[in-house]
Amino acid sequence: MKRVRPHTAPSGSVQEAAAYWVMRLDSPGCAPADRAAFEKWRATHPSHAEAYSSARGALAAVDQHLGSAELTRLGERVFRETGKSPRPSRRYAAIGLAAACSLILGVLLYPPNHPTDVQADRQLHLAESTFETAVGERSTVGLSDDSSVTLNTDTVVEVRFAENSEVRRLVLVRGQAHFEVAKDPRPFEVLALGRRIVAMGTAFDVRIDAELGVLVTLLEGRVAVDKVTRGATALAPRQNPAGVAASGGTVLNAGEQLIARRNEPPRVVTVDMEQVAGWRAGQLVFRDDPLREVIDEINRYSTRKLVLDDDERLDGIQIGGVFKAGSTDSFLRAVEELYPVEAHRLGPDQIALVWVDGASDRQGSAPPLD
Repeated sequence: MKRVRPHTAPSGSVQEAAAYWVMRLDSPGCAPADRAAFEKWRATHPSHAEAYSSARGALAAVDQHLGSAELTRLGERVFRETGKSPRPSRRYAAIGLAAACSLILGVLLYPPNHPTDVQADRQLHLAESTFETAVGERSTVGLSDDSSVTLNTDTVVEVRFAENSEVRRLVLVRGQAHFEVAKDPRPFEVLALGRRIVAMGTAFDVRIDAELGVLVTLLEGRVAVDKVTRGATALAPRQNPAGVAASGGTVLNAGEQLIARRNEPPRVVTVDMEQVAGWRAGQLVFRDDPLREVIDEINRYSTRKLVLDDDERLDGIQIGGVFKAGSTDSFLRAVEELYPVEAHRLGPDQIALVWVDGASDRQGSAPPLD
């Protein structure tokens, strides 16, 4: 696992672009093409990724203190000193107020040399650390409040609180993580794809899935989940899960999972806890799951990807059992032994599973695995 540290401040134009992408990716109308364009922009230069991470962190500070007199005066001063009108023009409206947002974020991240209206003892402090695991890697991080976070494969988690923070806040940027929360008077919250999970002294799992959206599973204790929208009131410093539920959130009990697809009402289901938590022990547990779904899960843990041949008969195969995460070969051996399926190597990092009726069908264009 690697820990990513913030670097020097990016230029103003990069800041504006970063602010735009923060808002665009959080908007309900964000499409796969938008995300592809964002990834291309972020990969263009290291400063782009740094600016985006900083904008995310500053926006969290804005959300935490939204509506405060200090932040309001700070925003008004930024507009006065830059000659911008507090009322957005057509251009600012067209880009989602990205430029105006970046001005305020810039002051929060890189304050001017002269004093501001915010007193030193009430400045917005961000203790931000970013932790990332590679594909197939699993790692546990201890936090300053004695809580811990276990990152699953290909996961990024941002930690945004310090000892003097009123709220213990983290952001799951991608992947899956398990949170063991230490008892503390301060709320513990995790932000993930527009959802906020609030807990106090509990254990829960959060996963961002390309198809299902956000999955929140409670192992013990209680958590509440609500939707975070632009302009929503930030979590009060002493608000607990019951308070979130009273404001329209959903409270989970142990053994329950909330599934929140984008732009759909969330639903709560009861889950197999061994199946959900198995990854922390390096195990993938399946209970007669469709082969296609099982392959999607297997692929999360390896750079060698499995693909299914376009054969409807493969859709009838269901897989049950426990497999070691990242051990693609052992999975393939089990499938080939139990079903009329054969693995064909298509390239160094791609393997196809095809249906075979007999010996004659095993002569494919791609060679079977040894």
